[in-house]
Amino acid sequence: MKEVAGYYDGNTVQLLEAAPKTKQKVIVTFIDEEDIFDDLPVGILSEYANPEKRILEEGAFERAMVEKHGNG
Repeated sequence: MKEVAGYYDGNTVQLLEAAPKTKQKVIVTFIDEEDIFDDLPVGILSEYANPEKRILEEGAFERAMVEKHGNG
């Protein structure tokens, strides 16, 4: 048995890692914990994500808005 993590948006499942290319039965388990995937990059470009850059991204939008518009 192989475990593959992913997200379900109510319509489709997006896998966070590669799945076997063979047709097979699966079991889908829904996890109530929202924060279980907080540290994982998601999306089509996730393979290019650099975890070390997440620290630099923290608050980047806020800093850009302060720089552009001032403190209010």
